Order: sequence, then C-alpha cells, then structure tokens
Amino acid sequence: MSTVWQTRVRRLVAALGLGVVVGGAQAQSTDPLVVGEVIARDRCAVCHGPCGQGVAANFPRLAGQNPQYLANQLKAFARGERKDTAMTEKVKGLSDSDIEAVAEYYARQKPGHTPSGDELLLAVGRFVYERGNRHSGLPPCATCHGPGAAGTTELPRLAGQHPQYIVRQVQAFKERGGSRDNAIMRVMSHRLSELELEAVAAYLGNLK
Repeated sequence: MSTVWQTRVRRLVAALGLGVVVGGAQAQSTDPLVVGEVIARDRCAVCHGPCGQGVAANFPRLAGQNPQYLANQLKAFARGERKDTAMTEKVKGLSDSDIEAVAEYYARQKPGHTPSGDELLLAVGRFVYERGNRHSGLPPCATCHGPGAAGTTELPRLAGQHPQYIVRQVQAFKERGGSRDNAIMRVMSHRLSELELEAVAAYLGNLK
C-alpha cells in the first residue's frame, strides 16, 4: 500500500474521530464497517458514490449487493481473473479482510432504482425475465437470478441496477469482452433481441 494512501486514510480517520486498521494503516478500531466505509470513500466513491449508487449509469450500483458476491468479484479483479484497468488499480494493496469490509459496507447501504414510466416496455421486460421466449429458445432469466433478482453469493443483485449498465454487461458476454465469458450468459445474450434486452434492463432497473 502506498504511503500517500495510508496518509489519506489516517487523515480521514482523524477527521471522523475514528480508528481503523486498513491494509497496514493502523489506528485504534478494527470495526469492519468503519474500515469498509473508509475504503469506500477513499477508493470507490469517485465512481460508485459513497453510498454505492454510482455517479453515472455506466458505473454499477453497489448498494444492497450481496456482500459475498461483491467480495468475490473484487478478489477476482485483484487476482487478474476479471480484467479492468481501473478496478485492478483500485483493489491493489487491499487485503482479503479489507475487500470483505468494503463489500459488507456497500451491502448494507439502501439499494436504489431507476424508475421507468414506460409501462408497455416494463411489461415486456417482466414477461421475458419471468417466462423467457419459447420461440427463440430463450429461458427465463429468473431461472438463475430468482423472481426478485435479489442476488446470491454466486450471482449479482440485478434489482434496481442501472439499465444502461445491464445492457453493456450483457453485450460484453455476447462479445466475450475482457473477462466477461460465461457459457450460460453467452447463450442468453445471443438469444435476446435488442428490444428484449432493453425491456429486461428497464424492468430490472425499475425494481426496488
């Protein structure tokens, strides 16, 4: 961990009147939620926001995300298994306990959502998500992601996620871009029409 980052952490800790241990920057307290908040505000907030809502639609909402799923993804970035230059730099120097702390912090934040007034589009999205499309051989998204898209330790929370981010990730599976390669999602991405993808993304983004 860089000396500059340790100094910034200590200054933030002092300003908050707290004590934490983060990646070797030692003070009085080891409360994981305090550690997680310090890391989130220092490293993550510029893109994901201090409360995990994402500062723009191309950055995923982390608030309410399953903590183990989020921790696993951050560790995958740290190991180079999931590739993104910015994320690899952000997790550099974080211990597993640091990663788990920031994941737990974001998991406890209130989830957001993206309201949509297009009732017809939402209806199409709900139908495809819950029932799929037998004509194209598209299985229901809910088969894996569940009826409320709340997420699991292995699958992300999709409820309330930015629709644009969902679309971009599905397209990445289709193009097998970077480390986004999963056999099931690759098949799903090819069988989803553009309208179906837009509708499902809108439906998921609208969920609370």
